[in-house]
Amino acid sequence: MEQACFALPILTGKTDDARAFMRELGGPGKAQFATSEQRLGIIKESWFLQRTFQGDLFIVYIEGLDLGKSLKSFAESTEQFDQWFKDQVLDITGADLNNPPEKPLSELLFSYQA
Repeated sequence: MEQACFALPILTGKTDDARAFMRELGGPGKAQFATSEQRLGIIKESWFLQRTFQGDLFIVYIEGLDLGKSLKSFAESTEQFDQWFKDQVLDITGADLNNPPEKPLSELLFSYQA
């Protein structure tokens, strides 16, 4: 099992949009989100809102068997739901998930599990 956690800055004035996006995923878009996650091989995904003095952030945690493959498939996906999801992230954070950075977004320094 692979895991990743990364932060995406929320653009100024977009925090309410970020909350609305997450409500959509947990409500009307829940079935489509689950279908996308299953197709991509994502087993768990959690999105948090982190408030900081420098601005708000999305903190994203994901788990899957092959996250490199999953994230590449998502970036290349032209599925309607995936495109909508990527458009929402672009509008709220400015991050283009169609063209993710080549380097990892974060570095795991320590992990504990009982």
